[in-house]
Amino acid sequence: MAVAATTGQLIERPRGRVAAALRSIAPVARHAPLAVIVGLVIGIHAPTLHFYFFGDDFLVLGDINSRPFPAYLRDVVLLRDLTPNWRPLTMLVYWGEFKVFGFDALGWRIVNLSLHVATVVVLYALVLSMTKRLFVALAAAVIFAVSASAVHTVTYITAFPHVFSEFLLISSLFALHRYVESGERRATWYWTSFLLFVAGFLANEGGVVLGAALLVYYAAASLAQRRDVLDFALKMTPFALAATVLVSGLSGCGCQGVEGGFYGVGWHIPRETWVYMSRLAYPVGAIAKEPSAVEWGVGSAVVAAAIFFFVRGPNIARVAAVGMVIAVMPYAPSKIWTASRYTYMATPFFAILVAVAAGFLHHHAARLWKPGAHALAAAALIAVAGLYSWQTIHQTQPFLKDTDRWQVLAHDLRTNWDEIPAGTTVYVIDDDGEWSNPFWQPTWLASVGRALYGKDVSVRALPSGDFAALEKSLDGPQYVVRLEDGHLVKISPASVTLQHAP
Repeated sequence: MAVAATTGQLIERPRGRVAAALRSIAPVARHAPLAVIVGLVIGIHAPTLHFYFFGDDFLVLGDINSRPFPAYLRDVVLLRDLTPNWRPLTMLVYWGEFKVFGFDALGWRIVNLSLHVATVVVLYALVLSMTKRLFVALAAAVIFAVSASAVHTVTYITAFPHVFSEFLLISSLFALHRYVESGERRATWYWTSFLLFVAGFLANEGGVVLGAALLVYYAAASLAQRRDVLDFALKMTPFALAATVLVSGLSGCGCQGVEGGFYGVGWHIPRETWVYMSRLAYPVGAIAKEPSAVEWGVGSAVVAAAIFFFVRGPNIARVAAVGMVIAVMPYAPSKIWTASRYTYMATPFFAILVAVAAGFLHHHAARLWKPGAHALAAAALIAVAGLYSWQTIHQTQPFLKDTDRWQVLAHDLRTNWDEIPAGTTVYVIDDDGEWSNPFWQPTWLASVGRALYGKDVSVRALPSGDFAALEKSLDGPQYVVRLEDGHLVKISPASVTLQHAP
């Protein structure tokens, strides 16, 4: 009997260890699908990492390379830099990126992608904590992770303010949620939320509107439960004051760099709101200025869903409904253009709404047949991830191929001249129309010169006939290159003049 008992213990102990090991692994293993989502995000964006800078990116590069850091920071704070937006925290990060990566666009792109992935993880943690439903958290994460609604944002280097601010503001919401979950006893979470909110504004001034999502969350999660109006007012006051001071200071200084005709009140605001709402759900093709019948229909369905969820809840859906609509409000008043990157701030909230609706269906389907419901849920996640990933890849590649022309320009100019004297204009004879767009000359092309050679060096691209007419009025040494067989080669100004002599 003693032998039998001893033998039994020897057999049972390994089994007990295995069971204990499995129990310790299970909490981690349930998050394995998130790792798959992160891998998918990296996988669809990895082929984009080798692309070069785009024309807009040179505004930042030229700003940084044309003056010492104190002057650069002063101009950023006073909004005297070349970029028309007040984003001091973002501009500090740009300066650090330039010092670390220089003209290697790979590093800049990795930073964008890393922050996007970080936001996916924070969004997943927020939704899982608020709903306790793994499927809902995964659905929200995958829709935001690969949605083509803001197709160029992650890969467009100077769309970084949207990516950076989104990370900070979703993190602020998560920190506020943790504060409420702690019974409002851990003040560190509260002040972390507040500081992240302020940082979100300093990264992208348009992000301040997401304070409305924080307000709705706290009203639903704290005020509705505790019914302490004074406590609610006191704790939301720092957020309201910060938003008021920051927005008033920026608008009141008269230094906002956006042109006077850029914004306006009129019919275009609801029209563009519908465009952005439809883009969230139907991110196919280029974003239109005028909605089609399909876009009016899709946009109306999204707005109707937002109203329904705001009225009926649950609380996370109320927050998402407000966040989704308010996130596009800094851009809807624009009378000039729409851009897919303007939906990036709204995408996590749209993803939450869709995930909550899908979770409702999954919950009731599981009551009827749990294995089938789980299988359908997995198939739906895979289908959505595949469709959105395909749209993201399909729309990103043509956009990024346009960076090739800027790589040729920057590389060949540096190959021809290591240094250019200050106050000089480099002329690019461009009969193929690669860079001679007249809207690019005073901004993007001028910034290429500053980025490559420093202060007061400009680049101008124009057809040979225009240069021949201009050359007569130029004094001093002239730096001229011509586009030949896909590369820029040094030529003499006289050769262009003779070619176009009467």
